[in-house]
Amino acid sequence: MQAAGLTPHRDWIWLPAATAVAIVAAIALLVIGLSATDGESLPPVIMLAALPLPILLFVGTQTLVWNERYAFYAAILIIILQCATLRVREIEDKSIDFQILLKLACVGSMVTLALAAMARRWPLRESSEALLWFGFFVYLIVTSANSIQPALSFVETVSNIAAFLYIYSLVRFLGVRNVAGILITACFVLCLLSIAAYFLNPQLGRMSDWVNGAFIPTSRLTGVFGTANSAGAAAAIGIMLTVLFSGLTLRRPLFYVLVAPMAFCLLASNNRMSVAAMMAGLLYVYAMRGRFGIKFAIGLLAAAIGVLVMASFGDTIMSGLSRSGSADEITSGTGRTRIWAVVIELWLEQPLFGYGAGSAKFILPFHPMLFKAAAHAHNMYLSILFSGGLIGLSIFLTSLVLTLRRAWRNQAHGTIGLVIFYLLYGMTEPTIGGLVSFLSLSFYALPCLALVSRPKGTLGSAVPAVAPFRYLPYRP
Repeated sequence: MQAAGLTPHRDWIWLPAATAVAIVAAIALLVIGLSATDGESLPPVIMLAALPLPILLFVGTQTLVWNERYAFYAAILIIILQCATLRVREIEDKSIDFQILLKLACVGSMVTLALAAMARRWPLRESSEALLWFGFFVYLIVTSANSIQPALSFVETVSNIAAFLYIYSLVRFLGVRNVAGILITACFVLCLLSIAAYFLNPQLGRMSDWVNGAFIPTSRLTGVFGTANSAGAAAAIGIMLTVLFSGLTLRRPLFYVLVAPMAFCLLASNNRMSVAAMMAGLLYVYAMRGRFGIKFAIGLLAAAIGVLVMASFGDTIMSGLSRSGSADEITSGTGRTRIWAVVIELWLEQPLFGYGAGSAKFILPFHPMLFKAAAHAHNMYLSILFSGGLIGLSIFLTSLVLTLRRAWRNQAHGTIGLVIFYLLYGMTEPTIGGLVSFLSLSFYALPCLALVSRPKGTLGSAVPAVAPFRYLPYRP
């Protein structure tokens, strides 16, 4: 039986456009309010801002009690505001500005809503895997006490555990398909804002680099994601979610409306690892959808041909794929091998507990062998090893293996495909850590989707049904 309230199949037709309009309107009102600095115009602006206060209180109350419709749309807004970066500042600048306050407010909202959800249905007792993930974040919080900046590390780590618990609550109350819709819509809006910034505000929307002695914006898109790599990875995740979890077929125009801005951001970001990891995840799902033997044989043949081609023309191919025209850029991971060597060298000095969550940004950029932009390990596994030591990495890998086992047993191949993306992409980027972003937030959706999955054909299964976005919240 379909639950009362939201019917995403109908609402999805206008949801992306309505959300985009709402975000633009909110930004416009904010600009108007900030520009009203003289004594005569400020009071009317304050009065105008106070008009929707009763509505906001009503919506907030409905969201807090987990009314499905309000929780659905509130999640989209919270994720967009949490993940969008609308200003440019130096890496070492850790001051608190309006945007940081807004992000902290979103973190507070996630904490509040997660606690309200757990008060109604305590989630961690239902799964040992969920308890282990929770233990991993608690351990990171403990390690933040030993970091270079304990207060900052504590806030960043709390934001990650808040995101995990919030996403878990969304999956439990709204169902897998609706949570996928939330993430897809948020990614769609963030990509639209990124494209606008790319063309209208290059200082914000494009990655800057040294060109002919000048530090200027290049053609690589960063958008509102903060970095080009984050933009590419977020767009790739949005595409995979649309393909694997939306239920939209290639015959639906809405599929192309959603994917088009994501594809543009993926290509304009020039993030090669995101493209490769996305293709690997989608190929895995395709291989598991029947005729595995034939597809496996074709895959082996293609891999053999690829090895032969690389053996014969490897240098030429890698030079063509590199941005600088040098094959060394590919073999060194764009300088990442030097960062990895320093990370391992430093970790060996504190192998068991690491340096504390969030410490990398205060240590690596100041190492004599590195540079200012080396603010993290550029590797998910090394990043966890550096911050949490062997204990932290062991808990993380154990949680990941148990989650994959649950997804495999329940044939949740879409979720496994997303995990494959993160496993490969994590070889060149940290993925999790710092203040929660779209990339880390969507990563936390993976264990949540796996933990609520059921054997294929049962209610709650992570395997997409035929009807797109059928609203079937989990019922224990």
